[in-house]
Order: sequence, then C-alpha cells, then structure tokens
Amino acid sequence: MGRKSENKFRQKYNFGWLSDFTRLFFPEICIGCAQPLNATEDTVCIDCLIKLPRTNYHRLEVNPVLNKFRGRIQLESASAFLYFAQGNSARAFLHHLKYNGRQDIGRRLGALYGKDLMNDGYSAPDIIIPLPLHPSKQRIRGYNQCASIAEGLNKYLGAEIGANLVKRVSNNSTQTKKGRFERWENVEKIFVLTDPTRVRGKHILLIDDVVTTGSTLEACGHTILEAKPAKLSFLTLATA
Repeated sequence: MGRKSENKFRQKYNFGWLSDFTRLFFPEICIGCAQPLNATEDTVCIDCLIKLPRTNYHRLEVNPVLNKFRGRIQLESASAFLYFAQGNSARAFLHHLKYNGRQDIGRRLGALYGKDLMNDGYSAPDIIIPLPLHPSKQRIRGYNQCASIAEGLNKYLGAEIGANLVKRVSNNSTQTKKGRFERWENVEKIFVLTDPTRVRGKHILLIDDVVTTGSTLEACGHTILEAKPAKLSFLTLATA
C-alpha cells in the first residue's frame, strides 16, 4: 500500500479510539513525577514543566555560567537552562537521559530551552556542536546524550548540527572526584576538529548536558577556536 493510499485508509477508518484504549491500560508516564501523561503531554507533564527549576540566565548579559569561563576562554555567551541540585527534577531528568537511554528527555528539554531562547531574542548560531563522547564510551552507552539536546534546541534555533565536526581522541578518566586543576589536566588535548574550514568565520554553539567546573567545555572550546570561528557560545541543559 502506497503512502497516499495508506493516508486515505487512515482517514476513512479512524483508529484514534485504539490509541486512547491502549493509553487507558498502558499509559505513558511522566519522567518527573511518574504520573500518567494525558494525550496532549509529551515526556513531561504540565505540572512538572511549570515546576522546572529554570535559571533564566540567558536573559542576563552576565550570569554565573558565563562567569565560570571569564578569563579562561573568549565567549560570545554562555548559559544553562536548569539548576542541577540534589533531589530536584533536573537531576532526575539528566540521570534518565544520560544513563537510562531516555533520549526523548534531551529532545524535549532541548526544545523547551530553544523556545525560551528564541522568545527572548537569542542570537541563533550557524552551527550547533554536541560535545562528543569518546567512540568507545558511545558504543557502550549507545548514543551521545548531547546530540539529543542539540536536536531539541534546533527545533527553534534552525542551525546546522555538526555532530562529527569535533572528535574525542582520548578516553580520559572520570572527572567526578578531581579538583579544578586536575580536571583541566585530564581534558587537555583530547579533542580534534575534523574539518576546520566549516567552522571558520561561523558562530559556533557548543552543547553539553551539565556544567560544573566547565573544564571539558573549555578544552573543546579552545580546539574550536583554533579554527577561527567568528563567535563561540556554550549552552547546557543544567548547571551545578
């Protein structure tokens, strides 16, 4: 059956009742509160969306995320969507995104952030680059969580996604228990640009899930700056 014939068949025989029936007995669950989603909700219920711990940092010319990088790297802007703290919804969302395969969370929250940004006059980039994982880590996880965030953001930013423009060439050890200087030593020279000519003269937006000290973003940003982009900006879903 061709696509046109299939569409006509669907229009003639409306099976919307079957979807409603299935939802009644096997409802989709909100990732935030574990309550059933209604037919108009996607991934996160309206109540949890209202309670999201938004930073609104993008509305400030100077904000705590941008200040993390002051004197360390030249940026056009830097911001984060949510506050990341023990026990809050952002922490739960990011855990499911990063470790439980819930890429839909990255796309959903990324889209919400993109909508907020553009509603407030954000200067859209030319290219969005998701912070890359080392290939061995991505094979184990099965995906790069930053790529799903970039996809969500791009519903409103309308940029090119340069998923393979930067590669991670060193599988550095975890950053969790390292101090700031140790974190910097741990990430120095672990990224390479695959095509510097695509970056030159462009506004580049680098995406990560959470910013803590910012050492990994900084290291990747310096690699990008070697290709002489016109501007470099950072965005993350959350800030610790």
